[in-house]
Amino acid sequence: MSPDNAIADFEAARRRQLRRQWLKSSAGLLIASLLLAAAFHQSQFFTADIGGDPARRILDFLSRLVPELRGEVLFRGTETPGSLSAWFYDLPRWLDAIRETLEMAALATVFGAVGATLASFLCARNLMPWAPVRFVVRRALEVIRTLPDLVLALILVAAFGAGPTAGVIALTVSTVGSLGKLFAEINEEVDPRQLEALDAAGAGLLTRIRFGLIPQVLPNYASYSLLRLEGNVAAAGALGIVGAGGIGLELQRAITYTEFSTYLAILLLLVSVIFVIDLTSEAIRHRLILSQDREP
Repeated sequence: MSPDNAIADFEAARRRQLRRQWLKSSAGLLIASLLLAAAFHQSQFFTADIGGDPARRILDFLSRLVPELRGEVLFRGTETPGSLSAWFYDLPRWLDAIRETLEMAALATVFGAVGATLASFLCARNLMPWAPVRFVVRRALEVIRTLPDLVLALILVAAFGAGPTAGVIALTVSTVGSLGKLFAEINEEVDPRQLEALDAAGAGLLTRIRFGLIPQVLPNYASYSLLRLEGNVAAAGALGIVGAGGIGLELQRAITYTEFSTYLAILLLLVSVIFVIDLTSEAIRHRLILSQDREP
């Protein structure tokens, strides 16, 4: 075969490959567009029988959230309508509820991280030699990840009653499911030479984990746990709406009595707390990652 024919055959094969890729991409985009259009139609988002233009409905709702503040009385007491104090009229109670939300998230993160660590040891291929154990633990973590937090919290509220206990348990279970998979993948990506050296020296499984695995994975464990803490704070606020304690109870009360400005005030407090936690945990995670990169 001459070089010219080889080049022509290569270009023809390349064009066919590009054509197939374009057809696959177009088909995928078409299917996704049809599914999206069907979802909009089924949800009646753009139809007039649920209140007209959705953008206008959203703007109307947002306008209800904004309180009527007046500049001349902005910094007066709670008895003065139009002041900040009147807007945040129950601030001590809300702060106490946010404290409870933070406690729920912190406890659930700690308990969940411990449970996820133990589960990750049982489903990592380089630590657990028995395939049936790995299979059962991995499937259990998958089942846990499919459980919505709100549904689980509703079940636990029915079992334990309204309060933070149901919220802590629900968030702990969810944290075990999400972090367990991540921790298992981290375990399987460590440098195997340290584990092999300890194995050759006759070390048992616990010794291999303690001296060969933990020093390598601890920064990543801490980083993902801090990241999960941010999500648990937001989730704890939402779980309170179904009676699982925390600031969600105050949100539910504001929704029930259509106190839209109160709803916005509580949301602003919660978002501010999550923002501070996010900045703090991000700084800690960066320190952990940098310290890990500097290790020889």
